[in-house]
Amino acid sequence: MSNLPDKLNEVIGEDIYKREDKIAVTNSLARLNVAVSDTFEEFYQLYEGPFWEEHIPFELLDIVEDVNNIESSTQISRNEHGFPNKFLVLSSMSANAVLVLDTKTDKVYTVNFEGEDELLLKEELEETWRTFFDFLRDYFNC
Repeated sequence: MSNLPDKLNEVIGEDIYKREDKIAVTNSLARLNVAVSDTFEEFYQLYEGPFWEEHIPFELLDIVEDVNNIESSTQISRNEHGFPNKFLVLSSMSANAVLVLDTKTDKVYTVNFEGEDELLLKEELEETWRTFFDFLRDYFNC
């Protein structure tokens, strides 16, 4: 039984998005030292990005592919902004903001670096999506 939105494969089921190296995802999560939801892990085990959808103006990064990916963006945020291990940066920077997943709660945040990053670190920022599943459903409009 899948943990992903029902129509997701209709939206990104093309061969270009099919992940071949599933162990790379496992290795990346180990390097990032996080445990993620089943939905997050299943999504990145099946699909390889990056992805771009018009109605949510962020490029959703792949976890390991490309130079700019979740792993590298997360490491930068940890080093430069003091993000704790529980946060993963899911997107490229857009209008001085990124999408961030809290791996402990599975909530997804839109975070700008004009004060919302500080609210996120203090756990005072309201989530944009309650779960990574909700985020996927909205992002891919499925």
